[in-house]
Amino acid sequence: MEIRLSVISNSDQERFFNLFNLYLYELSQFTGEDVREDGSFDQGNNHLYLEKQALHPYLIRADDRIAGFVLVCSPPYTPEGVEFSIQELFLLKKFRGLNLAAEAVNEVFKMHPGIYHVEQLANNQPAVRFWKKLYADLNIQFTEERDLIKIDGLPGEHEILSQTFSVAGVRVQ
Repeated sequence: MEIRLSVISNSDQERFFNLFNLYLYELSQFTGEDVREDGSFDQGNNHLYLEKQALHPYLIRADDRIAGFVLVCSPPYTPEGVEFSIQELFLLKKFRGLNLAAEAVNEVFKMHPGIYHVEQLANNQPAVRFWKKLYADLNIQFTEERDLIKIDGLPGEHEILSQTFSVAGVRVQ
């Protein structure tokens, strides 16, 4: 299956928001978020991905079919000293288990080599396993921290794992 990233533009807004709602649905098992009265999840400030130059939203296409998205941030939307952050990564279930997420991340690394920061909810074990396997497969050395954060619109604090590392256009083996 051939993977391709395409920039999410204003003309993709409805598609992007629909996919993001599916992402939030899946994430709700880890965040406890409830849907709003209209049956959708709060999209927060996602419209900014279509407006700000420092935000890099990409649709993931597999053989020209929409498979998901990856959202990349650069300063000022990253921690101090970090050039890029993969903020969100989502694949539709039918495309999982095919190494497509790793290929998509590899494409991001090729387009944006530099110092990265990635976070996962600690209780989202599929995400934690994905990132740890990717780092091992690509021989990426990282530093990891645990922290508690507040998520806008959700009660309480959530434990996150965050990794910081550097890539220079690596390739998945």
